[in-house]
Amino acid sequence: MRRVAIGLLAVLAVYLVAGNVFLNTGIGPWAINRKPERFTLQWSHGLTWWPGQVALWKVEARGQVRRVQWSARADHARGRIALLPLFSRELRMPSIAADNVDGTVDRVDTELAPPPARDGGWTLRFDRIATTSLTGWRIAQLSLATRGEASFGIIKQLRGGPLEVLPSQAKLADLRISQGEQVLLKDARAEATLAIARHRREEAPGLARLKFTDARVQLQGTPSGMGVDLDSSGQWRGRLADLAGGTLALDLHWRRGEFQPGGHLDLSLPLDASRGATHVSDQARLRAQVNDADIAVQLELPAPPESHGSVHADLAVSGRQLILPWQANTLLPRVSGTVDLDWRFDSLSWLGPLLARAPWLTLNGAGRVDAELKVAGGRLQAGSKVEIPDVQLSALLAGHQFRGQARALGRIDEVDGTPRARVELVLPSYEATAAQAADQVLVQGKDLRIDMDAPDTLHSFRDSAQVRVRFADASVPDLRTINAWLPTATLELKGGRTSVGVDLELDATGGIERGRIGIKGRATRIRLGEIALAGDFDLDADLDNTDLAKRHFNLDGTRLALRNVSMADADRAAGEKWWARMLLKRGRIDAAAPFSVNANVNLEMQDVGLLMALFMRHKEYPGWAIKLADKGNLQASGLLRAAQGAIIIDHIEASNDRFDVKARLHLANKRAKGDLLLGWHALALGLEVDGQQHKVHLLKSRQWYASRPPLIDKSMP
Repeated sequence: MRRVAIGLLAVLAVYLVAGNVFLNTGIGPWAINRKPERFTLQWSHGLTWWPGQVALWKVEARGQVRRVQWSARADHARGRIALLPLFSRELRMPSIAADNVDGTVDRVDTELAPPPARDGGWTLRFDRIATTSLTGWRIAQLSLATRGEASFGIIKQLRGGPLEVLPSQAKLADLRISQGEQVLLKDARAEATLAIARHRREEAPGLARLKFTDARVQLQGTPSGMGVDLDSSGQWRGRLADLAGGTLALDLHWRRGEFQPGGHLDLSLPLDASRGATHVSDQARLRAQVNDADIAVQLELPAPPESHGSVHADLAVSGRQLILPWQANTLLPRVSGTVDLDWRFDSLSWLGPLLARAPWLTLNGAGRVDAELKVAGGRLQAGSKVEIPDVQLSALLAGHQFRGQARALGRIDEVDGTPRARVELVLPSYEATAAQAADQVLVQGKDLRIDMDAPDTLHSFRDSAQVRVRFADASVPDLRTINAWLPTATLELKGGRTSVGVDLELDATGGIERGRIGIKGRATRIRLGEIALAGDFDLDADLDNTDLAKRHFNLDGTRLALRNVSMADADRAAGEKWWARMLLKRGRIDAAAPFSVNANVNLEMQDVGLLMALFMRHKEYPGWAIKLADKGNLQASGLLRAAQGAIIIDHIEASNDRFDVKARLHLANKRAKGDLLLGWHALALGLEVDGQQHKVHLLKSRQWYASRPPLIDKSMP
């Protein structure tokens, strides 16, 4: 017996020497911290006085799980390790006690992916980690200072094995929550319980663990108030303030995926607002109650001083589940109730993304929103309305930026028994610039209207809205700004009075589905090659099938009417004035570089005099040819192309019951080159033009014209 006792004492002595060497040299940290990126444990010194009994001083543990990085510190920790379970690959510590505990939790950018699951992992079982001196914790930017006690238990099998959080609890007194130097909650007390049923990572990753979780949180305290002041720019600036009268009472019970009936939140937040010499104190209130079938939410927010308005919301969220991931399109269908809002916002930029999927429409600046909303099952009901008296609006349409102060009105109408959302945006005055040249005003006008129509589902409005944009009689302050898009060596706008009107239908991204544009010009002056022209015009263009992304404009069906057209050179046209009407059976503009126009044209002209003047001065034609100029209206057809700084017309064929005309003309760099054929009964005249050189063909002129090469392939455009 004596030998046994001596042997046991020897074993104990060896254990004490080996154990304390392990705890007080680098051997212990080296053995434990084999994966420092996932877990480290450090201490200043330690002691073991009996097998399985360990005490450590100045303890700090750190670790990372995916993107969550945590740490815990204690002045002193002691615990017991169960030795027999070690033989079955289980590290079991029935109890751990710690003194003066604090810690941190942060979310980091670098994700630490879990290792692949495999068999044979050790099981870690900590039945009770407890402290009666919890002093604080920091969660991201929030700091918690307290005097509390807590106990926590966990079972985790390594190498991807199951996890279980044993029933745990915490009681916190004298709780103070702050963010930096700002105190958010003081004089608070809290109680919490937590348990997570046994599960594997693949069964419930991340927040999906909530469906295995039982938890309860009770919190009472005094929240800080909110002070607001009107600054010199006319905007309200908020600040936390130490105001009396605030209360917070929260009691929420969560069980396996849903809140339990009876849970509630009551928050009364004191407000202190100053506007000049006016000072107002009031209360904002938020209440939430978990009922058997829903969660009721009420919000009341009074207006700032010398401002009318307030916020009143009375809503119910059907069911008690928390659907994850948290997204508006999963929450909205569960919301019913009313919202009355009359409030001035420092910025209205959040409205644009609600109305349009792509950023073609933006609302900015401060502004007042007046809303009366009725919601049932996430759908706005008939009678709901929103009004914004004044907001900065910017709309990108066909490569042009329209800007102005707008009035917005939204409402829900019932159409054939189904609610539909309608939004009207009206700009009493506006300016438009090229998207790439915002400092140059191209168009100025009044009364631009943007009408939007969609099913009433709030979260889908931006994806399904049908948009109509209209304005009329907008002026072009300087017609010469359009020259940036023209081959100015050949065609140049010199001046005149011009107005524009459009009626467009857009999809939710701002793309043109169909529409028309009308342009009116009066006393318009242009230079075509070396010829100066003046007159009036009316253009009516169909914009169906326009591709704004590629800047392709379809001009099929476009009509152009010319009136009072004259030439500055009296010798070229003898002071005459003409009219003409043009129809583009097929037409296309490619506005992206290189700029080009292709069109198939039908013409009705007063007479052939204008066409003849483009080739040569009237006084240079034979007398009988000039007489053709006043022989009545004629119909014509041909092809038009503008590309690479040149304007080309070809396959022009015109006739009436007395004569016929054929023509082709290439204009580039103020130089005209082309062919003209005039036929009158048996007479015919061919004219070949090359700059200032003119060659008349009187013999076999028809054969000569037929032998000349075309300027445009007739299969195009």
